[in-house]
Amino acid sequence: MAETKDSTIMILVKLTLIAVVAAVILTATYGVTQEQLAKLAEAAGGPDKQLLDIGVVPDATKFKAVSGGEICYEAYDGGDLIGYGAIAEVQGMQDMLTLAVGVDTDFVVTGVVVVSQKETPGIGDKVQKQPEFVEQFAGVGLDGMALTGDGGKIDAISGASVSSGHVTAGVAEIIGKMQQEVS
Repeated sequence: MAETKDSTIMILVKLTLIAVVAAVILTATYGVTQEQLAKLAEAAGGPDKQLLDIGVVPDATKFKAVSGGEICYEAYDGGDLIGYGAIAEVQGMQDMLTLAVGVDTDFVVTGVVVVSQKETPGIGDKVQKQPEFVEQFAGVGLDGMALTGDGGKIDAISGASVSSGHVTAGVAEIIGKMQQEVS
């Protein structure tokens, strides 16, 4: 019986040492990973720099976060407010879509970019791969922000109408959020 207690204690000691070593390695790895992520985020710039690079408000020379806003950035040409921009995730057919949306001061779309998507390859991913789809959003306000089949001004991509509808609804959702943050 004494041998069993000793072997049980040794097993517990070994398991404790393994757990301590694993915790130290995980902590060190986490620290290095967080530093790398911070460096990558700094290199990419914040949403204001990304919006400027993407160009959803074509004449914008800088973006500035809306005070108290979560997604909305004011777009400036020099010192003049010319519109607003936002990058946000919305629900797609398969997964989340990341959209960049620009509008003028009347909330009429100046540009839309599908930044990332995980829609069905060869079908739903056309919302990102066919630039003519997002180009048709320019000049459309919330009153026309629906697929033509639903009374709006946006033509769905043949074979990808569900994903087209999700992008269109997402753009409308983002514009609605921008209006709330600005008012």
